[in-house]
Amino acid sequence: MKRILPLLALSALLLAAVAAPSGLQMTGQVLDFERGYIFLTTGDAFKLADRVRILDAKTLKPTAKTPEPRDFARIFFDDFGKVTAIELSGAPLPIEVPPPMVEKFVVALSTPYSLPTPTPNPHARPDQFHPKYTGKIVAVTFTVQVPPNTPMNAQVFITTDASNWNPQAILMHRVDALHFRVTRKLASGTDFRYLYTRGSLQTVERAENGMARKPRTLLISDADARAVGDIVYRWADDSSNGITAQPNAIPTQFNPAPFPNLPPGVPTPRP
Repeated sequence: MKRILPLLALSALLLAAVAAPSGLQMTGQVLDFERGYIFLTTGDAFKLADRVRILDAKTLKPTAKTPEPRDFARIFFDDFGKVTAIELSGAPLPIEVPPPMVEKFVVALSTPYSLPTPTPNPHARPDQFHPKYTGKIVAVTFTVQVPPNTPMNAQVFITTDASNWNPQAILMHRVDALHFRVTRKLASGTDFRYLYTRGSLQTVERAENGMARKPRTLLISDADARAVGDIVYRWADDSSNGITAQPNAIPTQFNPAPFPNLPPGVPTPRP
């Protein structure tokens, strides 16, 4: 029995020596603490020892608090590079330059790799995608203001080159009497070409001078969201272009005389 006690005491001393932190330490701000690692805002990660001690930086006594993001910490290492003790503080700690050896303890959890070449929109032409962009999905909101003589019961669409200029490719939603809006998700780097219609090529938008206009262009950049505001000045079937208004046109407060070509003395039809 007398021999066993000295052996137990020696074992306890050895365990204490193993658990005690070495002289290697550093300070930093916690980014995360999980799965056996502590992550700092510097981007460095260190592996935790099996029995890491969490202490209060003011009292130096054990605490039940778990390191959380934005906490300040003084970290102690053993000779094998594992974190054996962490002193937590809610206030910034004095900056301590870590010994050069600490850099060897940083854990790289994943192998660095280059970003893959983004995949173009399969519906776009080869010249429509710009490789310098990442191809991330961007929410693009289109808002268009239509002419005052647009029928109140009209629907407005976006026709695109990606849809082979289908005049009803993208249906927009009415916001008020003169505005329509729609949000689409497009890959960054897409060179988007489009026009507005009222559902047919006979009602496609025209330029402000009444002539056919070139398609609008929009290059989608690497952003979280994008807002686009457009104005349609005329429609292809606008009577001011010398084309008779559609039969379903009705007088409105914005277009009180949708039939300007009626013979003199003939009253404007009313719904």
